[in-house]
Amino acid sequence: MIWFAHRQRDNDAFAEAIEPELRALRTPPATRELLDRILSDRRAGTRVILPVGRVARRSPSRYVVAAVLVVAAVLTLPIFRGRLGNAPDLQPASQFFYFDGVARAEESPAQVELPPAIPSHPERIHPATLEYLRVWEDASARVTTKMSNLLSVRAAGSSWQVISTRRELTSARQTITAETLVVARSDLRLLSRTVHVRPYRRWLGINIEQRFSGDSMTGRMTLDAVDGMRPIARRLPATGAPYISDVFAPVFFASAPLDRSWRGRVTVLGWAVVPNDVVRSVSLRVTGEEEVQVPAGRFDCWRLEVAYAGGSFSYWIRKSDGIAIRTEEGQRDGGRRVVTLARETTP
Repeated sequence: MIWFAHRQRDNDAFAEAIEPELRALRTPPATRELLDRILSDRRAGTRVILPVGRVARRSPSRYVVAAVLVVAAVLTLPIFRGRLGNAPDLQPASQFFYFDGVARAEESPAQVELPPAIPSHPERIHPATLEYLRVWEDASARVTTKMSNLLSVRAAGSSWQVISTRRELTSARQTITAETLVVARSDLRLLSRTVHVRPYRRWLGINIEQRFSGDSMTGRMTLDAVDGMRPIARRLPATGAPYISDVFAPVFFASAPLDRSWRGRVTVLGWAVVPNDVVRSVSLRVTGEEEVQVPAGRFDCWRLEVAYAGGSFSYWIRKSDGIAIRTEEGQRDGGRRVVTLARETTP
């Protein structure tokens, strides 16, 4: 009886944890194609995020489809560890380094007027260790915040492993953000991603785990020293491709055929724990050529304009190998945010 009561409490906690995600599900039209896909996936043991859309009309069949979606959602969730009972106000949001302005933008659909920046030369990516420095200046050019980021790109069989470690240099509360990203070498498609932030707001730390398969992103969010998790289950429509992580941005454009007329778009992924932190569409255009001086040296660069919902910033890419050299964005208070390449080493 004790075992049964404990099991029942676990089930109740599980139901409570997934309730927000189940309530947020929208019911798609109950088409024959959808049913065939569900049955085929279940037979194959595949766990994918099913397509969703607005229901044009009400019909009794919507309840059947809703029930199927509930079952599918439960099957895609990672193993439950308890409940986040003491973190009811937690709203996890990405902490970007290179595309920081984009992090403040609301989720928006892909900007289809520009062609997708599909990697046409993935073979140009190469192993490297890059150190970047990000500085915030106020309107009087006084440095208010400084952060460093060490980025390592390593070959791992048929994949690239990108390891990023970010540290705050001016805050009394030394926050460290570590991310490991794995992408396929053949086409730079995302395979997996983990993020650890210590500390995070009022908690000891937060952990984000993401896995990518087809048009689906699944995973979970956990807090250090707090029982429980929040599941991650999102669709990534093909219209938003290519999808990239912020930490891969400094080397991603080595795969693009940049020239004076180049333009394209990418979709930057958030942590995907809350609905307004899943994807952010970014458009890019080459606007000129400049010789840029940074702590790592002086380089011939392409200057790009990076635009997102609510703003834009300048991005300088080294012509020789596509490595990001500098980012600069003006702030509303008259200050600016600048990211520069401070040091680099190659094998």
